[in-house]
Amino acid sequence: MNKFDVVRLGDGLYVVVQAEHLLHLNTAVLVPALPSDQIPAFRGLTVDVEIDGQRWRVRAHMPLTVDARSINRSVAVSRLSPDDGQKIMEGLNMILWGF
Repeated sequence: MNKFDVVRLGDGLYVVVQAEHLLHLNTAVLVPALPSDQIPAFRGLTVDVEIDGQRWRVRAHMPLTVDARSINRSVAVSRLSPDDGQKIMEGLNMILWGF
């Protein structure tokens, strides 16, 4: 698994946001993605991306930690661009540091 990979867990899609050099730990930090028409946009906290030809809204303000084994066994369904990944990290910074 790599940073900014999109993985499927159950019925949902999640983006790996944990630093590459820490992905060997027993937990991983993810943020959820939902179809963009299902949730409102929040400036700086949500990021619209395209995954498999569909528009998704990544909720950078809702990080969660999961057992890394649950994503290490899964195959990434996509990988976000560095630009989209940076926007998500900016959203995480906003929620964690206030900027």
